[in-house]
Amino acid sequence: MIGRKSMGRASLFLVLLALGFFFATYNLITMIIQNRAISLGKLDGSSFSTSSDPITQMPENVKRPENARRPFHVALTATDAPYSKWQCRIMYYWYKKAKEMPGSELGGFTRVLHSGNPDNLMDEIPTFVVNPLPEGLDRTLLEKIAPTWMNVSLKMKDDPEADKTFGWVLEMYAYAVASAMHGVKHILRKDFMIQPPWDLEVGKTFIIHYTYGCDYSLKGELTYGKIGEWRFDKRSYLHGPPPRNLPLPPPGVPESVVTLVKMVNEATANIPGWDTE
Repeated sequence: MIGRKSMGRASLFLVLLALGFFFATYNLITMIIQNRAISLGKLDGSSFSTSSDPITQMPENVKRPENARRPFHVALTATDAPYSKWQCRIMYYWYKKAKEMPGSELGGFTRVLHSGNPDNLMDEIPTFVVNPLPEGLDRTLLEKIAPTWMNVSLKMKDDPEADKTFGWVLEMYAYAVASAMHGVKHILRKDFMIQPPWDLEVGKTFIIHYTYGCDYSLKGELTYGKIGEWRFDKRSYLHGPPPRNLPLPPPGVPESVVTLVKMVNEATANIPGWDTE
């Protein structure tokens, strides 16, 4: 009888102990998940209730509808050099037009000006002025990638086929290889942007990246590497903006190049005080 009572008390003790561990673990997990949700909420602007229970259904007041609009905020890094300014003005013009399109997912716009001082575009483009980073700051990841980046660049440069294929943008592709070797992941969308003159059609891409010079004969033949009879190269305007109403490309030039020049012309025609910059 005494043995049975002892066993009963021991069993009851073990049950209470198990329940205690259960509630302690439950409360700990609840607290961790709630704190994580609150932290994430602070990052994306959402509001989370601290009384939400992760095991029960999420409260209606914190649910986000599946078709809710989640606009993108555009951040543009820039300097106060004339070359940077005129490109920022054209970009902001087209940002405003795109934002007004039906179904647009564009939100706010911020030009991050790395000069340390306001400039004459402060009233035209939403701008946040920052000082250049002090030397040596925020270099940890770059210091890991940079040696590999240099070695990959040199190997690609020593390879005649790679050197000919990539040309003056070889180091950019070498960075992509080096970062991948260090496990740095990038999101790749093939429909994200085009680069005239190599990409011929605009299609449904989001961005026209005009880093390359566009040189053509009057017959519409690409003369890349040689100044063409018709050309558009943004580096021709390092010290000031391009003039309004640039001449359009000759017949036979790809749609991407024609569209680029037309978009530049539309922006410069509608931006007040363009010729005074």
